[in-house]
Order: sequence, then C-alpha cells, then structure tokens
Amino acid sequence: MKPVIANFNLKKSASVLAAAALLSLGSAQLHAAPVIEKMISPADKQVTVNFVGVTENSLVFHLEFENKTGEKFWLIVKNDAGEIVYQNAYNDIHFEKNIRIAKEDSEMNPTFVIRTAKEQVERKFSVKSKVSENFVVTTL
Repeated sequence: MKPVIANFNLKKSASVLAAAALLSLGSAQLHAAPVIEKMISPADKQVTVNFVGVTENSLVFHLEFENKTGEKFWLIVKNDAGEIVYQNAYNDIHFEKNIRIAKEDSEMNPTFVIRTAKEQVERKFSVKSKVSENFVVTTL
C-alpha cells in the first residue's frame, strides 16, 4: 500500500502545482492594470496667466482663455484668504484680460479661477516684493 500512497501524494502534489500555476497565471492577469497617467483637462491647456509687472500701486497679470465652445464662464480672482475680490461672467471665444490687483502687502498669493459649467481651472501665484534703496556718494 505504501507505493499507492506515494503515488497518490505525487498525483495530488502534481495537481496542486498545476492548479497553483493556473491560479498564479489567472491572478497575474487580474492584477495587470493599464498605466494611468495624470489626466489634464482640455480647459487646463486653454488657460494661461502671466505676471506682467508692477505699477505704482498694483500688480498686473495677463489672463487668456481659449473658450472654443463659446460657453458662459466665470473669471474669479481670490486673495490670500481665499476671499473673492473679483468675479464676472463672460462668453468670449478668445478671452484676454489684464487684471490689476492692488499692492497691499510685501507678500501676496492671488488665485485666478476660470469656472465653466463642467470644470474649473486654477492658477496660483506667490508674489514677494522687496524694497531697496541705493545711495550714490561722490566727493566734491
């Protein structure tokens, strides 16, 4: 009987190994997932905001939005605290605007938001100003 038991264990071991191999192949297929890249919404590519410069009492930004569908959108500007300081609705296909923000502090963090019915795009900036004085001394 011992040869039968050994034979039985061998068959059982072979079938267990075969089942394990099939399961591992099956699980390998189940665990395979496509590579997911960060999705960028089309509107994200259509919005540009650039810092243009400074006037005596304001910061100037240039905003462009390619609104291909011509749908209504909101331009929102927020201050450091997240409070809305400007908000207006537009529906221009090619929208361009210079936005002036009053210089209130030496460090400001304005946020520009373009919001449509389906999505929202934000552009955040950190602006730090530093005042320096230059003295020129000449001997007379």
